[in-house]
Amino acid sequence: AAPAGAQDVVGRDAREPAPAAIDAVFAEWDRPGSPGCALAVARAGRIVYENGYGEANLDWGVPITPATVFYAGSVSKQFTAAAVALLARDGRLSLDDDLRRWFPEIPAYDGPPVTIRHLLHHTSGIGDTYRLMAEAGIDVADVVSDSAVVALIAARPALDFPPGERFSYSNGGYFLLAELVERASGRSLRELAAARIFAPLGMDDTHFHDRAGHVVRRRAMSYAPAPPPGTGFVQTYMSNFDKVGAGGLYTTVRDLARWDGEYYAETVGGPGFTELLLTRGVLADGDTLPYAMGLVHGEHRGERTVGHSGSMMGFKAHLLRLPERRLTAITLCNLGTIEPGALNERVLDLYLDAATEP
Repeated sequence: AAPAGAQDVVGRDAREPAPAAIDAVFAEWDRPGSPGCALAVARAGRIVYENGYGEANLDWGVPITPATVFYAGSVSKQFTAAAVALLARDGRLSLDDDLRRWFPEIPAYDGPPVTIRHLLHHTSGIGDTYRLMAEAGIDVADVVSDSAVVALIAARPALDFPPGERFSYSNGGYFLLAELVERASGRSLRELAAARIFAPLGMDDTHFHDRAGHVVRRRAMSYAPAPPPGTGFVQTYMSNFDKVGAGGLYTTVRDLARWDGEYYAETVGGPGFTELLLTRGVLADGDTLPYAMGLVHGEHRGERTVGHSGSMMGFKAHLLRLPERRLTAITLCNLGTIEPGALNERVLDLYLDAATEP
């Protein structure tokens, strides 16, 4: 029998793995006094299995459940990209707009202009926000305004490379995309995503955290192993962090399963919206990138995959979809040493193996 808290939400097919086999993937953290993970497995947005392992808050001994709210790190980027794509469909902006149309304070760099599309595909040459902050002596946990971060980006006299020349993962680009949403729509990314994405999909426990003091019900804390090894855990939560776009999303595995359903139903963006979000970046020399709009194309066991990872503080997140099978594994964790991508692969392997059993 499945442990308390586990659930086969829509029933289990005879050729799907047993709950005990899935739970065994997370056994290392499934105990009192340990941080851990929440898991949801979805078929076209319908949860077929979910469970929680370990504790969301070690001070209070609060167990992790599928309703626990985690910080999702760069899993946020697909929602930032979706907000920009919605505004493009509204005619509020073009993905090929010169960045300086919206950010006149950004210098007119030598070479071709930086476009919105460059930001989405990490081909802009804009430096990474956290690197620029570190160079300026600003800690990620410091209180710093969004305008100050924009000014930090604008103060650079040159790009890291000419736009479109190469791929370089940049949180700075996605931070600017969050600012772009507000400049183009008059609403913050938090407000626009809530109205256009989260509310329509019933993602009631999801928000972009642009106010550090905002109360979040059922929020998990984040942890790292305490030194020396084997002596417990220390908290790594940064309560001042309020930057969104590159990250900033708080969510649950249940809400991300609802978002997974949008991949197939396109109720938020309309026909062709998924195809737009899956459009890969192309470099100036014609090379096509695996990176699309906050989503990464890949392969696992010969199957096409779409997904993204996230990491910040002690939070680790990963969403991995097998589109042809309409099967997705979603794992959110609150311990920095956990690798949720590897866990998702192991979970999906169980489903792939069960599907081939005679």
